[in-house]
Amino acid sequence: MSAPGAASPPAGFWPRYAAWSLDAVLIAALTCLLGAGHWRRLIEQGSRAHADLNARLAEAMASSASDDLAFGGFLGRLGEQPQVHAAATAATSAWIGLVLGWLLVYAALGLLYEVGFVAFTPWRATPGKRALGLYVAARDGGELGPVRAALRYLGGSLSWLTLNLGHLLAAGKPEHLALHDRLAGASVRRRGAARMPAWGWAWLVLQVAATLAACVWLMWTLQASLDAALNGAL
Repeated sequence: MSAPGAASPPAGFWPRYAAWSLDAVLIAALTCLLGAGHWRRLIEQGSRAHADLNARLAEAMASSASDDLAFGGFLGRLGEQPQVHAAATAATSAWIGLVLGWLLVYAALGLLYEVGFVAFTPWRATPGKRALGLYVAARDGGELGPVRAALRYLGGSLSWLTLNLGHLLAAGKPEHLALHDRLAGASVRRRGAARMPAWGWAWLVLQVAATLAACVWLMWTLQASLDAALNGAL
C-alpha cells in the first residue's frame, strides 16, 4: 500500500465529524438490513408494551380526574397500581432490548468496517473519510495496521463514555487528536490541501434539521398516543 505521506496536514474537527457521520449512516443501514426481521419483531413488542402502558396511565388519569384528585393524589394512585408498574417495566425492557441489541450489532459491524478499510485498503480510510479527502495514519505518517486500527476504534468507546469530551479533543490545534487517536498512536490527516467541501457543510446542516424534525415528531407521536389512550379510557 502506498502511503500518502507524513507531511499531510491533520484534519480538523468538522471534516472528521462529517466523515464519521457518513460512515455511521452506512453502518446503521447495514445493521438494519442484516437484522430486519428481528428488529421488526422487537419494535412490534415495544409498540404493544408502550400502548399498554399508555392505556394504564390513561385509566389512572381518568380515575383521578373523576375523583377530583390533585397531581399529588394522581402520583400516589399510580404508586398503588401494580398494573402500571408491570406495564412500565415491560415497555422499558422491550425498548432497552431493542436499543442495546441494535447497538451491539452496529458496534461489531463498525469494528469490521473500520479495520477493514483503514488497515487493508490502499485508501487507508473508510468510505466516509475517503469522500472528505481524509485518511488514517500512524503518528509518524506510516500505516496504522490492523491491531492499532482496532485499538483506535475500541478506544472510541472511551470518547463516548466521557460524554464526547474525547471527541472534542480533535478540535484542539495543531494536531487535532481525539482521545482514541492518542491511545492508538494515530492521526487523521488530509490528502494534500483538501478542505471541507460545500456539500460537507450542507450535510451537517441537514443533520441538524433532521435532528430537530425527529425531536418534534417524537414528542408529537408520544403525545398523540397518550391522548388516544386517554380518549379511549374516558
